[in-house]
Amino acid sequence: MSAPPRDLDTHHLFSAPATREAWEARAKEIRERILFSCGLWPLPKKTPLRPTVTSTVELSDITIENVALETFPGFWLCGSLYKPKGAGPFPAIANMHGHWEDGRLQREADVPKAPPAPGARGAGKADLVALAASLARQGFVVFAYDMLGYNDTDQFVHRKLGASLDQWLWGVSELGVQTWNSIRVLDYLQSLPFVDKKKLGATGASGGGSQTFLLAAVDDRVQVSVPVNMVSAYMQGGCNCENAPGLRVGTDNVEVASVFAPKPQLFVSCTGDWTSHVPSEEGPAARKVYELYGKPENLQWVQYNYAHNYNVESREAMYAFFKKHLRGEVGEKEKPLELDPKQLRVKRPAGKSDTELLSDLKRERAETMAALRQKNDKKSREVLRKGLARALAVDIPKAKGKRGRADELRVVAGPLAQEKSALWKDFFSCYNRTPLGEQVQTVLKNMAEASQAGVGSLTLIGGIEVLLARAVAPDLCPGPTVVDLGGFAADDDAAYLERAYAPGLRGIGGLHTAALLANNKPLLLHNTQRKFRAENITCRLEPERLSDDEIRAWLKSVG
Repeated sequence: MSAPPRDLDTHHLFSAPATREAWEARAKEIRERILFSCGLWPLPKKTPLRPTVTSTVELSDITIENVALETFPGFWLCGSLYKPKGAGPFPAIANMHGHWEDGRLQREADVPKAPPAPGARGAGKADLVALAASLARQGFVVFAYDMLGYNDTDQFVHRKLGASLDQWLWGVSELGVQTWNSIRVLDYLQSLPFVDKKKLGATGASGGGSQTFLLAAVDDRVQVSVPVNMVSAYMQGGCNCENAPGLRVGTDNVEVASVFAPKPQLFVSCTGDWTSHVPSEEGPAARKVYELYGKPENLQWVQYNYAHNYNVESREAMYAFFKKHLRGEVGEKEKPLELDPKQLRVKRPAGKSDTELLSDLKRERAETMAALRQKNDKKSREVLRKGLARALAVDIPKAKGKRGRADELRVVAGPLAQEKSALWKDFFSCYNRTPLGEQVQTVLKNMAEASQAGVGSLTLIGGIEVLLARAVAPDLCPGPTVVDLGGFAADDDAAYLERAYAPGLRGIGGLHTAALLANNKPLLLHNTQRKFRAENITCRLEPERLSDDEIRAWLKSVG
Protein backbone atom coordinates (compact mmCIF):
# COMPACT_ATOMS: atom_id res chain seq x y z
CA MET A 1 0.00 0.00 0.00
CA SER A 2 1.39 3.40 -0.97
CA ALA A 3 2.04 6.00 1.72
CA PRO A 4 -0.57 8.74 2.16
CA PRO A 5 0.23 12.08 0.51
CA ARG A 6 2.56 14.31 2.45
CA ASP A 7 1.48 17.80 3.55
CA LEU A 8 2.96 20.69 5.49
CA ASP A 9 2.33 18.95 8.83
CA THR A 10 3.80 15.56 7.88
CA HIS A 11 6.93 14.84 9.92
CA HIS A 12 9.90 14.80 7.55
CA LEU A 13 13.56 14.95 8.54
CA PHE A 14 16.43 14.43 6.12
CA SER A 15 19.55 12.40 6.84
CA ALA A 16 22.92 13.81 5.85
CA PRO A 17 24.90 11.65 3.41
CA ALA A 18 28.17 10.06 4.45
CA THR A 19 30.51 12.24 2.40
CA ARG A 20 30.99 15.91 1.68
CA GLU A 21 31.05 15.16 -2.04
CA ALA A 22 27.63 13.52 -1.86
CA TRP A 23 26.25 16.39 0.19
CA GLU A 24 27.51 19.06 -2.19
CA ALA A 25 25.82 17.30 -5.09
CA ARG A 26 22.61 17.14 -3.04
CA ALA A 27 22.93 20.80 -1.99
CA LYS A 28 23.33 21.86 -5.63
CA GLU A 29 20.16 19.94 -6.49
CA ILE A 30 18.24 21.64 -3.66
CA ARG A 31 19.41 25.12 -4.69
CA GLU A 32 18.26 24.48 -8.24
CA ARG A 33 14.94 23.13 -6.99
CA ILE A 34 14.34 26.24 -4.88
CA LEU A 35 15.09 28.52 -7.82
CA PHE A 36 12.82 26.52 -10.12
CA SER A 37 10.04 26.45 -7.53
CA CYS A 38 10.33 30.22 -7.18
CA GLY A 39 10.01 30.79 -10.93
CA LEU A 40 13.64 31.94 -10.92
CA TRP A 41 15.14 29.20 -13.12
CA PRO A 42 17.07 30.67 -14.79
CA LEU A 43 17.32 33.92 -12.82
CA PRO A 44 15.49 36.80 -14.48
CA LYS A 45 17.35 39.83 -15.72
CA LYS A 46 17.92 42.35 -12.94
CA THR A 47 16.50 45.78 -13.75
CA PRO A 48 17.34 49.13 -12.06
CA LEU A 49 16.07 49.27 -8.47
CA ARG A 50 15.50 53.05 -8.57
CA PRO A 51 15.65 53.39 -4.75
CA THR A 52 13.30 56.16 -3.66
CA VAL A 53 13.55 57.65 -0.17
CA THR A 54 10.14 59.01 0.80
CA SER A 55 10.93 60.21 4.35
CA THR A 56 13.69 60.17 6.97
CA VAL A 57 13.66 59.75 10.75
CA GLU A 58 16.63 61.12 12.71
CA LEU A 59 17.32 59.68 16.16
CA SER A 60 20.29 60.53 18.36
CA ASP A 61 22.25 57.41 17.43
CA ILE A 62 20.74 56.12 14.18
CA THR A 63 19.07 57.37 11.00
CA ILE A 64 16.10 55.64 9.36
CA GLU A 65 15.22 56.13 5.70
CA ASN A 66 11.88 54.88 4.40
CA VAL A 67 12.60 53.46 0.97
CA ALA A 68 10.82 51.97 -2.05
CA LEU A 69 12.70 49.64 -4.43
CA GLU A 70 11.47 48.66 -7.89
CA THR A 71 12.44 44.99 -7.69
CA PHE A 72 10.94 44.27 -11.11
CA PRO A 73 9.35 46.70 -13.57
CA GLY A 74 6.22 48.25 -12.11
CA PHE A 75 6.48 46.56 -8.70
CA TRP A 76 7.68 48.39 -5.59
CA LEU A 77 9.02 46.77 -2.45
CA CYS A 78 8.82 49.05 0.60
CA GLY A 79 10.87 49.04 3.77
CA SER A 80 12.98 51.00 6.22
CA LEU A 81 16.75 51.35 6.10
CA TYR A 82 18.26 51.68 9.60
CA LYS A 83 21.77 53.19 9.59
CA PRO A 84 24.31 53.75 12.35
CA LYS A 85 25.88 57.19 12.58
CA GLY A 86 29.27 57.35 10.90
CA ALA A 87 30.85 56.58 7.54
CA GLY A 88 31.20 52.81 7.84
CA PRO A 89 31.66 50.48 6.15
CA PHE A 90 29.18 48.50 8.24
CA PRO A 91 27.96 44.91 7.95
CA ALA A 92 24.37 44.77 6.68
CA ILE A 93 21.34 42.65 7.53
CA ALA A 94 18.33 41.76 5.37
CA ASN A 95 15.45 41.64 7.86
CA MET A 96 12.27 39.83 6.80
CA HIS A 97 9.13 39.69 8.94
CA GLY A 98 6.54 36.96 9.43
CA HIS A 99 2.79 37.01 9.81
CA TRP A 100 2.66 39.56 12.62
CA GLU A 101 -0.42 41.76 12.31
CA ASP A 102 1.61 44.90 11.56
CA GLY A 103 4.48 43.21 9.74
CA ARG A 104 7.78 45.09 9.98
CA LEU A 105 5.98 47.78 12.02
CA GLN A 106 5.02 45.34 14.80
CA ARG A 107 5.68 46.74 18.28
CA GLU A 108 4.58 44.58 21.20
CA ALA A 109 5.65 45.10 24.79
CA ASP A 110 7.77 42.22 25.96
CA VAL A 111 6.80 39.86 28.77
CA PRO A 112 8.69 38.93 31.94
CA LYS A 113 11.50 36.50 31.36
CA ALA A 114 10.17 32.94 31.43
CA PRO A 115 11.88 30.25 33.50
CA PRO A 116 13.46 27.35 31.62
CA ALA A 117 11.15 24.47 30.70
CA PRO A 118 9.34 22.76 32.33
CA GLY A 119 8.56 26.04 34.10
CA ALA A 120 5.61 28.18 33.11
CA ARG A 121 5.81 29.10 29.43
CA GLY A 122 5.83 32.79 28.56
CA ALA A 123 3.71 34.49 25.90
CA GLY A 124 5.12 35.04 22.42
CA LYS A 125 5.67 38.66 21.44
CA ALA A 126 7.58 40.58 18.79
CA ASP A 127 9.00 44.10 18.59
CA LEU A 128 10.37 44.23 15.08
CA VAL A 129 11.07 47.95 15.14
CA ALA A 130 13.23 47.54 18.23
CA LEU A 131 14.97 44.63 16.51
CA ALA A 132 16.13 46.66 13.51
CA ALA A 133 16.96 49.74 15.59
CA SER A 134 18.98 47.68 18.08
CA LEU A 135 21.04 46.12 15.29
CA ALA A 136 21.73 49.59 13.88
CA ARG A 137 22.76 50.80 17.35
CA GLN A 138 25.25 47.91 17.45
CA GLY A 139 26.88 48.83 14.14
CA PHE A 140 24.77 47.18 11.44
CA VAL A 141 22.91 48.61 8.47
CA VAL A 142 19.48 46.95 8.40
CA PHE A 143 16.84 46.91 5.68
CA ALA A 144 13.52 45.76 7.16
CA TYR A 145 11.04 45.18 4.38
CA ASP A 146 7.44 44.14 3.82
CA MET A 147 6.04 40.80 2.77
CA LEU A 148 3.60 41.01 -0.13
CA GLY A 149 0.36 42.69 0.91
CA TYR A 150 1.72 44.15 4.14
CA ASN A 151 1.83 47.86 4.94
CA ASP A 152 3.05 49.74 1.86
CA THR A 153 3.91 46.78 -0.40
CA ASP A 154 0.28 46.51 -1.34
CA GLN A 155 0.14 45.87 -5.08
CA PHE A 156 -0.70 42.24 -4.27
CA VAL A 157 -3.01 41.03 -1.52
CA HIS A 158 -1.20 38.65 0.82
CA ARG A 159 -2.15 34.99 0.27
CA LYS A 160 -3.70 35.81 -3.13
CA LEU A 161 -0.72 35.63 -5.50
CA GLY A 162 0.07 32.04 -6.45
CA ALA A 163 -3.14 30.91 -4.81
CA SER A 164 -4.32 28.60 -7.60
CA LEU A 165 -3.15 25.73 -9.79
CA ASP A 166 -3.14 27.86 -12.94
CA GLN A 167 -0.56 30.22 -11.40
CA TRP A 168 1.56 27.36 -10.06
CA LEU A 169 1.41 25.82 -13.53
CA TRP A 170 3.50 28.82 -14.62
CA GLY A 171 5.75 28.68 -11.56
CA VAL A 172 4.23 31.89 -10.20
CA SER A 173 4.01 31.97 -6.42
CA GLU A 174 4.04 34.41 -3.55
CA LEU A 175 7.10 32.63 -2.17
CA GLY A 176 8.86 33.14 -5.48
CA VAL A 177 8.22 36.88 -5.64
CA GLN A 178 9.29 37.30 -2.02
CA THR A 179 12.50 35.35 -2.64
CA TRP A 180 13.23 37.58 -5.64
CA ASN A 181 12.58 40.63 -3.47
CA SER A 182 15.11 39.33 -0.94
CA ILE A 183 17.72 38.80 -3.66
CA ARG A 184 17.15 42.37 -4.83
CA VAL A 185 17.45 43.63 -1.24
CA LEU A 186 20.97 42.20 -1.16
CA ASP A 187 21.65 44.05 -4.43
CA TYR A 188 20.44 47.24 -2.77
CA LEU A 189 22.51 46.77 0.36
CA GLN A 190 25.64 46.08 -1.67
CA SER A 191 25.05 49.27 -3.67
CA LEU A 192 25.29 51.46 -0.55
CA PRO A 193 28.74 53.06 -0.10
CA PHE A 194 28.65 52.68 3.70
CA VAL A 195 27.98 48.90 3.59
CA ASP A 196 30.72 46.26 3.76
CA LYS A 197 29.67 44.27 0.70
CA LYS A 198 31.28 41.06 1.95
CA LYS A 199 29.52 41.06 5.32
CA LEU A 200 25.82 40.40 4.77
CA GLY A 201 23.44 38.55 7.06
CA ALA A 202 19.76 37.66 7.12
CA THR A 203 17.20 37.11 9.85
CA GLY A 204 13.45 36.79 10.31
CA ALA A 205 10.99 34.89 12.46
CA SER A 206 8.08 32.64 11.53
CA GLY A 207 7.35 33.30 7.84
CA GLY A 208 10.37 35.60 7.96
CA GLY A 209 12.37 32.57 9.09
CA SER A 210 11.26 30.73 5.96
CA GLN A 211 12.37 33.68 3.84
CA THR A 212 15.70 33.74 5.69
CA PHE A 213 16.79 30.16 5.09
CA LEU A 214 15.52 30.15 1.50
CA LEU A 215 17.51 33.27 0.65
CA ALA A 216 20.57 31.90 2.47
CA ALA A 217 20.33 28.67 0.46
CA VAL A 218 20.26 30.31 -2.98
CA ASP A 219 22.33 33.48 -2.61
CA ASP A 220 26.00 33.02 -1.69
CA ARG A 221 26.30 36.64 -0.60
CA VAL A 222 24.64 35.85 2.74
CA GLN A 223 27.45 35.11 5.21
CA VAL A 224 25.53 34.63 8.46
CA SER A 225 21.95 33.37 8.83
CA VAL A 226 19.59 33.43 11.82
CA PRO A 227 16.18 31.84 11.02
CA VAL A 228 13.88 32.10 14.03
CA ASN A 229 11.12 29.67 15.06
CA MET A 230 10.76 28.07 11.63
CA VAL A 231 13.37 25.34 11.06
CA SER A 232 11.28 22.28 11.85
CA ALA A 233 10.63 18.70 10.81
CA TYR A 234 7.05 18.99 12.09
CA MET A 235 5.56 21.98 10.21
CA GLN A 236 6.91 23.48 7.02
CA GLY A 237 4.90 26.72 6.80
CA GLY A 238 1.18 27.21 6.36
CA CYS A 239 0.90 30.13 3.94
CA ASN A 240 1.12 30.65 0.19
CA CYS A 241 4.27 32.65 0.88
CA GLU A 242 5.95 29.55 2.37
CA ASN A 243 4.86 26.97 -0.21
CA ALA A 244 5.82 26.85 -3.87
CA PRO A 245 5.58 24.50 -6.87
CA GLY A 246 7.45 21.27 -6.13
CA LEU A 247 9.58 22.93 -3.44
CA ARG A 248 9.62 20.17 -0.81
CA VAL A 249 9.21 16.94 -2.78
CA GLY A 250 11.61 14.66 -0.94
CA THR A 251 13.08 17.40 1.21
CA ASP A 252 12.20 19.63 4.18
CA ASN A 253 13.05 22.93 5.85
CA VAL A 254 15.86 21.40 7.88
CA GLU A 255 17.66 20.14 4.79
CA VAL A 256 17.06 23.44 2.99
CA ALA A 257 18.56 25.34 5.94
CA SER A 258 21.54 22.94 5.92
CA VAL A 259 22.44 24.02 2.38
CA PHE A 260 23.96 27.11 4.06
CA ALA A 261 26.73 24.96 5.60
CA PRO A 262 29.48 25.51 6.53
CA LYS A 263 28.78 29.24 7.08
CA PRO A 264 27.65 30.40 10.57
CA GLN A 265 23.98 29.79 11.31
CA LEU A 266 21.88 30.04 14.46
CA PHE A 267 18.55 28.23 14.87
CA VAL A 268 16.41 30.12 17.38
CA SER A 269 13.53 27.98 18.66
CA CYS A 270 10.94 27.91 21.42
CA THR A 271 9.07 25.34 23.48
CA GLY A 272 5.62 26.53 22.41
CA ASP A 273 5.52 25.85 18.67
CA TRP A 274 6.69 23.40 15.99
CA THR A 275 10.38 24.14 16.74
CA SER A 276 10.20 22.55 20.18
CA HIS A 277 12.34 19.59 19.05
CA VAL A 278 15.24 21.62 17.60
CA PRO A 279 17.74 20.77 20.40
CA SER A 280 17.08 17.04 20.14
CA GLU A 281 16.14 16.50 16.51
CA GLU A 282 16.51 19.22 13.87
CA GLY A 283 19.68 20.79 15.23
CA PRO A 284 21.67 17.53 15.48
CA ALA A 285 20.47 16.45 12.00
CA ALA A 286 21.70 19.69 10.43
CA ARG A 287 24.95 19.66 12.39
CA LYS A 288 25.92 16.40 10.68
CA VAL A 289 26.24 18.42 7.46
CA TYR A 290 28.49 20.93 9.21
CA GLU A 291 30.59 18.01 10.46
CA LEU A 292 31.26 17.02 6.85
CA TYR A 293 33.15 20.33 6.56
CA GLY A 294 34.87 20.02 9.92
CA LYS A 295 32.89 23.04 11.16
CA PRO A 296 30.27 21.70 13.62
CA GLU A 297 30.71 24.78 15.81
CA ASN A 298 29.36 27.01 13.02
CA LEU A 299 25.84 25.71 13.60
CA GLN A 300 24.37 26.69 16.95
CA TRP A 301 20.88 26.59 18.38
CA VAL A 302 19.12 28.12 21.34
CA GLN A 303 15.66 27.52 22.75
CA TYR A 304 13.52 29.69 25.01
CA ASN A 305 10.40 28.82 26.96
CA TYR A 306 7.85 30.92 25.10
CA ALA A 307 5.08 30.55 22.56
CA HIS A 308 5.82 31.47 18.93
CA ASN A 309 7.80 34.71 19.10
CA TYR A 310 10.62 37.08 18.34
CA ASN A 311 10.88 38.05 22.04
CA VAL A 312 13.76 40.06 23.46
CA GLU A 313 15.62 36.88 24.54
CA SER A 314 15.44 35.55 20.99
CA ARG A 315 16.49 38.93 19.61
CA GLU A 316 19.45 39.25 21.95
CA ALA A 317 20.69 35.79 20.96
CA MET A 318 20.57 36.96 17.34
CA TYR A 319 22.42 40.21 18.13
CA ALA A 320 25.20 38.27 19.84
CA PHE A 321 25.54 35.85 16.92
CA PHE A 322 25.76 38.59 14.29
CA LYS A 323 28.15 40.62 16.44
CA LYS A 324 30.47 37.64 16.87
CA HIS A 325 30.56 36.58 13.23
CA LEU A 326 30.25 39.90 11.37
CA ARG A 327 31.96 42.34 13.76
CA GLY A 328 34.11 40.15 16.00
CA GLU A 329 32.49 41.71 19.06
CA VAL A 330 30.25 40.76 21.97
CA GLY A 331 26.53 41.38 21.63
CA GLU A 332 24.73 43.99 23.68
CA LYS A 333 21.47 44.04 25.59
CA GLU A 334 18.55 45.73 23.90
CA LYS A 335 17.93 49.32 25.01
CA PRO A 336 14.53 51.08 25.23
CA LEU A 337 13.35 52.71 22.01
CA GLU A 338 10.88 55.56 21.68
CA LEU A 339 9.63 55.43 18.10
CA ASP A 340 6.14 55.52 16.64
CA PRO A 341 6.00 52.92 13.83
CA LYS A 342 3.75 55.26 11.84
CA GLN A 343 6.93 57.21 11.13
CA LEU A 344 8.20 54.22 9.15
CA ARG A 345 5.54 54.19 6.47
CA VAL A 346 6.63 54.53 2.85
CA LYS A 347 4.80 56.57 0.25
CA ARG A 348 4.90 53.98 -2.50
CA PRO A 349 5.40 55.25 -6.06
CA ALA A 350 2.68 54.40 -8.56
CA GLY A 351 3.05 50.95 -10.08
CA LYS A 352 1.18 48.35 -12.07
CA SER A 353 -1.98 46.54 -10.99
CA ASP A 354 -1.85 42.98 -9.69
CA THR A 355 -3.41 41.74 -12.94
CA GLU A 356 -0.76 43.48 -15.02
CA LEU A 357 2.05 42.20 -12.80
CA LEU A 358 0.78 38.62 -12.95
CA SER A 359 0.61 38.86 -16.73
CA ASP A 360 4.17 40.22 -16.79
CA LEU A 361 5.46 37.35 -14.64
CA LYS A 362 3.97 34.77 -17.00
CA ARG A 363 5.16 36.60 -20.10
CA GLU A 364 8.70 36.87 -18.74
CA ARG A 365 8.76 33.10 -18.18
CA ALA A 366 7.38 32.37 -21.65
CA GLU A 367 9.85 34.70 -23.37
CA THR A 368 12.81 33.32 -21.42
CA MET A 369 11.99 29.73 -22.34
CA ALA A 370 11.32 30.62 -25.98
CA ALA A 371 14.73 32.31 -26.15
CA LEU A 372 16.43 29.23 -24.67
CA ARG A 373 14.67 26.96 -27.16
CA GLN A 374 15.68 29.25 -30.01
CA LYS A 375 19.29 29.28 -28.85
CA ASN A 376 19.21 25.48 -28.51
CA ASP A 377 22.84 25.03 -27.52
CA LYS A 378 24.13 22.52 -24.98
CA LYS A 379 23.87 24.92 -22.03
CA SER A 380 20.35 26.07 -22.92
CA ARG A 381 19.13 22.51 -23.37
CA GLU A 382 20.52 21.53 -19.97
CA VAL A 383 18.75 24.46 -18.30
CA LEU A 384 15.50 23.38 -19.94
CA ARG A 385 16.03 19.69 -19.16
CA LYS A 386 16.68 20.34 -15.49
CA GLY A 387 13.67 22.61 -15.26
CA LEU A 388 11.43 20.01 -16.88
CA ALA A 389 12.68 17.34 -14.47
CA ARG A 390 12.00 19.68 -11.53
CA ALA A 391 8.46 20.34 -12.74
CA LEU A 392 7.76 16.62 -12.92
CA ALA A 393 9.70 15.95 -9.67
CA VAL A 394 11.27 12.85 -11.24
CA ASP A 395 14.53 11.10 -10.48
CA ILE A 396 16.65 10.52 -13.57
CA PRO A 397 18.24 7.05 -13.68
CA LYS A 398 21.73 6.65 -15.05
CA ALA A 399 22.39 4.35 -17.97
CA LYS A 400 24.00 1.08 -16.87
CA GLY A 401 25.29 -1.99 -18.57
CA LYS A 402 26.70 -2.43 -22.05
CA ARG A 403 24.76 -0.86 -24.87
CA GLY A 404 23.95 -3.33 -27.55
CA ARG A 405 20.66 -4.55 -28.94
CA ALA A 406 17.63 -2.49 -29.94
CA ASP A 407 14.23 -2.93 -28.33
CA GLU A 408 10.83 -1.31 -28.08
CA LEU A 409 8.79 -0.06 -25.13
CA ARG A 410 5.11 0.51 -25.72
CA VAL A 411 3.43 2.50 -22.91
CA VAL A 412 -0.32 2.35 -22.32
CA ALA A 413 -0.75 4.72 -19.39
CA GLY A 414 -4.43 5.56 -19.69
CA PRO A 415 -6.05 8.83 -18.59
CA LEU A 416 -4.60 10.63 -15.59
CA ALA A 417 -6.53 10.55 -12.35
CA GLN A 418 -6.03 14.20 -11.49
CA GLU A 419 -8.72 16.08 -9.64
CA LYS A 420 -7.87 19.77 -9.62
CA SER A 421 -9.17 20.40 -6.12
CA ALA A 422 -7.09 17.51 -4.75
CA LEU A 423 -3.98 18.76 -6.54
CA TRP A 424 -4.35 22.12 -4.81
CA LYS A 425 -5.51 20.98 -1.35
CA ASP A 426 -2.84 21.43 1.34
CA PHE A 427 -0.36 22.58 -1.33
CA PHE A 428 -0.25 18.99 -2.62
CA SER A 429 2.28 19.57 -5.39
CA CYS A 430 4.68 21.40 -3.09
CA TYR A 431 5.22 18.10 -1.26
CA ASN A 432 4.21 15.33 -3.68
CA ARG A 433 4.82 14.22 -7.24
CA THR A 434 1.71 14.72 -9.36
CA PRO A 435 -0.02 11.86 -11.22
CA LEU A 436 1.68 13.01 -14.43
CA GLY A 437 5.05 12.92 -12.68
CA GLU A 438 4.30 9.40 -11.43
CA GLN A 439 3.55 8.23 -14.97
CA VAL A 440 6.78 9.74 -16.28
CA GLN A 441 8.76 8.19 -13.41
CA THR A 442 7.33 4.77 -14.32
CA VAL A 443 8.49 5.18 -17.93
CA LEU A 444 11.93 6.23 -16.73
CA LYS A 445 12.08 3.15 -14.50
CA ASN A 446 11.26 0.94 -17.49
CA MET A 447 13.91 2.71 -19.57
CA ALA A 448 16.49 2.15 -16.84
CA GLU A 449 15.60 -1.54 -16.64
CA ALA A 450 16.06 -1.82 -20.40
CA SER A 451 19.48 -0.15 -20.11
CA GLN A 452 20.50 -2.54 -17.36
CA ALA A 453 19.42 -5.45 -19.56
CA GLY A 454 21.82 -4.33 -22.27
CA VAL A 455 19.46 -2.40 -24.53
CA GLY A 456 21.32 0.32 -26.39
CA SER A 457 18.54 1.78 -28.52
CA LEU A 458 14.99 1.85 -27.20
CA THR A 459 12.00 2.90 -29.29
CA LEU A 460 9.35 4.55 -27.11
CA ILE A 461 5.71 4.47 -28.18
CA GLY A 462 2.98 6.08 -26.10
CA GLY A 463 1.40 9.37 -25.06
CA ILE A 464 2.51 12.57 -23.41
CA GLU A 465 4.27 10.71 -20.60
CA VAL A 466 6.60 9.10 -23.17
CA LEU A 467 7.48 12.47 -24.69
CA LEU A 468 8.28 13.89 -21.26
CA ALA A 469 10.34 10.86 -20.20
CA ARG A 470 12.42 11.03 -23.37
CA ALA A 471 12.87 14.78 -22.86
CA VAL A 472 14.27 14.57 -19.33
CA ALA A 473 16.51 11.57 -20.10
CA PRO A 474 17.47 11.84 -23.78
CA ASP A 475 20.68 9.84 -23.30
CA LEU A 476 19.04 6.88 -21.54
CA CYS A 477 18.66 4.22 -24.26
CA PRO A 478 18.30 6.84 -27.02
CA GLY A 479 16.12 5.88 -29.95
CA PRO A 480 13.04 6.88 -31.97
CA THR A 481 10.02 8.22 -30.11
CA VAL A 482 6.40 7.97 -31.24
CA VAL A 483 3.86 10.09 -29.36
CA ASP A 484 0.08 10.14 -29.70
CA LEU A 485 -0.74 13.68 -28.52
CA GLY A 486 -4.46 12.98 -28.45
CA GLY A 487 -5.22 16.48 -29.67
CA PHE A 488 -3.46 18.07 -26.70
CA ALA A 489 -3.48 21.87 -27.00
CA ALA A 490 0.09 22.63 -25.99
CA ASP A 491 -0.50 26.39 -25.72
CA ASP A 492 -3.63 26.19 -23.59
CA ASP A 493 -3.43 26.30 -19.78
CA ALA A 494 -6.78 24.51 -19.53
CA ALA A 495 -5.39 21.46 -21.34
CA TYR A 496 -2.59 21.08 -18.78
CA LEU A 497 -4.95 21.60 -15.86
CA GLU A 498 -7.33 18.96 -17.19
CA ARG A 499 -4.91 16.40 -18.57
CA ALA A 500 -1.27 17.02 -17.69
CA TYR A 501 -0.69 19.11 -14.60
CA ALA A 502 2.76 19.50 -13.10
CA PRO A 503 3.79 22.60 -11.17
CA GLY A 504 5.89 24.93 -13.28
CA LEU A 505 5.37 22.87 -16.44
CA ARG A 506 4.03 25.79 -18.50
CA GLY A 507 6.66 28.05 -16.99
CA ILE A 508 9.44 25.85 -18.38
CA GLY A 509 7.80 25.70 -21.81
CA GLY A 510 5.48 22.70 -21.53
CA LEU A 511 5.34 20.27 -24.42
CA HIS A 512 7.27 22.62 -26.71
CA THR A 513 10.30 22.29 -24.47
CA ALA A 514 9.70 18.53 -24.19
CA ALA A 515 9.58 18.12 -27.97
CA LEU A 516 12.81 20.06 -28.42
CA LEU A 517 14.65 17.93 -25.85
CA ALA A 518 13.24 14.65 -27.18
CA ASN A 519 14.26 15.55 -30.73
CA ASN A 520 17.84 14.28 -30.42
CA LYS A 521 16.64 11.13 -32.21
CA PRO A 522 13.78 10.66 -34.71
CA LEU A 523 10.49 11.98 -33.30
CA LEU A 524 6.95 11.36 -34.56
CA LEU A 525 4.07 13.34 -33.07
CA HIS A 526 0.71 12.16 -34.38
CA ASN A 527 -2.95 12.82 -33.62
CA THR A 528 -2.04 16.47 -33.09
CA GLN A 529 -5.44 17.59 -34.41
CA ARG A 530 -3.49 20.68 -35.52
CA LYS A 531 -3.15 21.85 -31.90
CA PHE A 532 0.63 21.53 -31.72
CA ARG A 533 2.98 23.84 -33.62
CA ALA A 534 6.49 22.73 -34.50
CA GLU A 535 8.97 25.14 -32.91
CA ASN A 536 12.67 24.95 -33.74
CA ILE A 537 12.51 21.18 -34.20
CA THR A 538 12.65 18.76 -37.09
CA CYS A 539 10.14 16.00 -36.58
CA ARG A 540 7.17 14.41 -38.29
CA LEU A 541 3.84 15.94 -37.36
CA GLU A 542 0.58 14.20 -38.30
CA PRO A 543 -2.82 15.72 -37.54
CA GLU A 544 -4.55 12.31 -37.51
CA ARG A 545 -3.83 9.23 -35.42
CA LEU A 546 -1.60 6.82 -37.33
CA SER A 547 -2.22 3.10 -37.51
CA ASP A 548 0.28 0.56 -36.22
CA ASP A 549 1.26 -0.23 -39.79
CA GLU A 550 1.93 3.44 -40.53
CA ILE A 551 4.01 3.75 -37.38
CA ARG A 552 5.99 0.62 -38.35
CA ALA A 553 6.64 2.05 -41.78
CA TRP A 554 7.97 5.29 -40.28
CA LEU A 555 10.19 3.42 -37.84
CA LYS A 556 11.60 1.40 -40.69
CA SER A 557 12.27 4.56 -42.70
CA VAL A 558 14.27 6.18 -39.89
CA GLY A 559 16.37 3.17 -39.42
